[in-house]
Amino acid sequence: MDEAGRCRAGRAYVTACIADDQDFIDNAARRVAPDALMFGVTELAQRAVLILARQRGVAPQQMARALLGPPAA
Repeated sequence: MDEAGRCRAGRAYVTACIADDQDFIDNAARRVAPDALMFGVTELAQRAVLILARQRGVAPQQMARALLGPPAA
């Protein structure tokens, strides 16, 4: 599967998780191999953090911390 396909699968999986739609989550996860799905999810996360960081004028590391919060103790 090419990079575009992996990114599409990642988008589908993430949006299904946001919508809490288990059928759609399962469908998205079945479409590609787990490593391809992880690639798509990771690529989506990286792009989202970069875009938000640029919009807010902060470093990507700062944005990631703001989105995820402090590490669990």
